Amino acid sequence: MSTQKLRAIYKQLTDKIDISKEKALFEIKELKTDLNELQRHLSGRKKDTDIQPEDLMRSVYEIAQFLRDMRKREEILAELEGVAAETEAEEYLLSRGAKLLTRPAGWHFQTAKERFLLHETDMVQAAAELRKLLAAGKRLKKPAKKKK
Repeated sequence: MSTQKLRAIYKQLTDKIDISKEKALFEIKELKTDLNELQRHLSGRKKDTDIQPEDLMRSVYEIAQFLRDMRKREEILAELEGVAAETEAEEYLLSRGAKLLTRPAGWHFQTAKERFLLHETDMVQAAAELRKLLAAGKRLKKPAKKKK
């Protein structure tokens, strides 16, 4: 999937999360006003009220529904970000010449002089370690061209 499509998906998910937050906040404000009015009525400061118990239950149910929806989308977004990070890390590792070996298990990077075990299982951490190594000057030497 292209990065443009991924950005569009991320944006749509974050926009829907923000919309759910706004709707939940609106319902909370409405519930607060209804509860304040009910408190004034029950304490005797206000004689008549038109608040129905069903209105309170509906507000609480909608708040709960918005929270569930928001959390579900946040989980999906976090999972997508994790998969994207792993894919990017794997591409980086492979492009720099790192290999996934079985003995010893893990991601390995080899220079002309030494061999480094980057990380056993996590591609993201292995890519971070490889970035540190390459920044420290552990470059992979290009093989000499063969003479004809």
